[in-house]
Parts: sequence; C-alpha cells; structure tokens
Amino acid sequence: MDTREKLTFRIDSFTPETLPMARLASYLAELAALYGSEERVHFDKLKKGSAIVQVFVEEPAFAKVYSRLQSVKTGDPDPEAQKAYKALDTLLRSDNAVGSISRERGGKVLDFPGRKAPVVETYVVMQPTTVDGTVIKIGGRDDTIPVTLRDQEGKIINCQIRGAANAKALSHHYLEAPIRVHGVGKWCRDAAGTWEIDTLHIQSWEELDTTPLDEIVQTIFVQPKGGWKSVDDPIATWRKLRGLE
Repeated sequence: MDTREKLTFRIDSFTPETLPMARLASYLAELAALYGSEERVHFDKLKKGSAIVQVFVEEPAFAKVYSRLQSVKTGDPDPEAQKAYKALDTLLRSDNAVGSISRERGGKVLDFPGRKAPVVETYVVMQPTTVDGTVIKIGGRDDTIPVTLRDQEGKIINCQIRGAANAKALSHHYLEAPIRVHGVGKWCRDAAGTWEIDTLHIQSWEELDTTPLDEIVQTIFVQPKGGWKSVDDPIATWRKLRGLE
C-alpha cells in the first residue's frame, strides 16, 4: 500500500506541451522552497489538464509540509514559505495564469491569485533626504557615478553622485567611518504602505562627530557656572523647557 501523500500544483495557462522547460524549472525551484522538507519531497510527474506539477511527500514529513502551506493561508507563515509563495504568484501573474495546490485526497489546500490579483497602485516621491552610512562601493565611468552606503542597521542604500571630482572626494571615505549624506531621495511606497528609499542623489556630505559619549558628558560637567551645573534640579528644568510640565 502506497502511504505517500501527493500534492499537485496547477498552472491554468499552460499544458505539458506548451510549458517551457526553463519555466518549469523556475516553478519547481519555488515549489521546493514553499514545501520545505526538501529531502522528503520528490517530483513525480507533469500531468495533463492544464499543466499540473505533481509531487509526492514521504509520510513522516507530510504533516510538516501541510502545516507550512496552511500557515501561508492563515496569514502567519514561515518567512521562507511566504517568500516562495509570493515568488510563485509573481511567476503566475507574468504568465497570465492562476494557480492552486491540492491534495490527491482532501481537496484544495492553497490558491494563487496570479492574474486575478488587483493591481495595487504604488507611489513615488522625490524629497530632501539625509542618511548616515558607510561608503562600501563607489565607481563608474559615466558622469553620474553609483555609490553604495550601508547604514548602521546594515541596510544597503543605493546612491548616485554627479561629477568625477565629487566622486573622487567622496571616495576618501570608502570603508572609513560613517558619514552624513544629504541629497534628494527617491522614495517608493509599496502595496503594504511601507515607504522605502530607492535612490539617493548625493549633493553634499559631512563627517560625523565621533567623540566618545563619556567625553561629551565630561565636557558638559566642566562648563563654567551659569550653565546646567548651576541649576538645582536640571531634570525638572529640562522638562519645563520641553513643555513636559
């Protein structure tokens, strides 16, 4: 008795005769990432009736694979599964297709809207922007030269600077201490409403003050009388100045 569970992934815009091999490979790669348990999930065949990718899952792993698919459906997915789901839906949409995953015994498990998904309008704005970061890449032959920054959280920021002289001056900071960069940023809002910087056109920059905090605090304490040192309750005075009391 065959105890293996079978899962089928249907692509409605293709048949086995019309689905290019390279495209099939793209779908299989993302399906493998979506299912997980890669050592226990095996490609079986490409069935007729649209293009239906059938795999079988070894019995001990099926509960984990099924739970992984359900997590995408219920909105609390494994990050890698969610990434693979979105990649599959993007493939379907570009192929003008919709898709679904079903159990051989048990019906449909997961839908992919593909071409039926509403097109979400995105927004782009240009505005003055300042970021702090380390120059990790700079170079190019055109008048507008690519620059890459990494901010303190490790995020990569793609930038540009005009003119060889400006690029040469900026290159002195390559892999050195972080700098503060000013310019015009191109910001994009995605479907989830999150704003991300796409490109920063650098206009100027400055070195950051790297004085250790303990030295700054010591400087404050040695200020002459008439400053904070002469205030009986500096915290209360600060709160009053800030309008907190």
